[in-house]
Amino acid sequence: MKKYLCFCALLFAGNIIFAQENKRVIPINFSYFGETITHPGFEIGYENSFHKGFNFTVSIGTYVHQRNHVGLFINGGLNWRHTFPIGYSPEIGIGLGYLHKWEHGGSTYTVDDNGNVSTKPKYGQPSFMPSIKLGFFGWDLRKKTNIPIRINTDIIAFGQYPFNNYIMPQIALKVGATYYFELRQREDF
Repeated sequence: MKKYLCFCALLFAGNIIFAQENKRVIPINFSYFGETITHPGFEIGYENSFHKGFNFTVSIGTYVHQRNHVGLFINGGLNWRHTFPIGYSPEIGIGLGYLHKWEHGGSTYTVDDNGNVSTKPKYGQPSFMPSIKLGFFGWDLRKKTNIPIRINTDIIAFGQYPFNNYIMPQIALKVGATYYFELRQREDF
C-alpha cells in the first residue's frame, strides 16, 4: 500500500513540475465614436499584433447624426504603433470598411415621371468607408503599472463612397481604452 501511495505522490508531483501555464492576451477596444466630433456613437473592436508595432484591427460601431442620419459601420484596419518606455504610444493607420446610413427623422418622398409624389421606403444607403487614423495620444498603462489597459484618443478621417457619385469626406473623434483580457491555459507535457 505504501508503494502505491509513493507512486501516486511521485506521479502527482511530476504532473505539477512538468505542467506549464500559457497566457493568451485578447485586446478589446471600447470607444466613444463622435462623427464630426459631436454626433455621439460608440465602437467596439479587436486588435491583433503581428510584427514590430504593426497590428490589424476589426471593429463595429454606430453613431447618430440628429435629424439627419444614423450610421452603422464595420471596419478593418492596418496600424503602426510605437510604444515608448514611459508608455506613450502614438499610432497611425489606414482602414477599409462598410458604412450603412439610414435617414433619421421625418419621411422621405420621391417624385415619379408624371409628377406624383409618394413616400419612399427607408432601406438606407450602403457605401464603402475608407479611413485614415491619426492616434496623437495613446498611453499604455502596462509599461509602468500592472494595469492591462491602453488609453487612446484618435482622429479618424473617413469617407463615404458613393455619395452623389463622389466621396464624402467626414471626420470623427475616437476616445477609448483597450483592455487586454488574459486567458490562461494549462498545458501538461
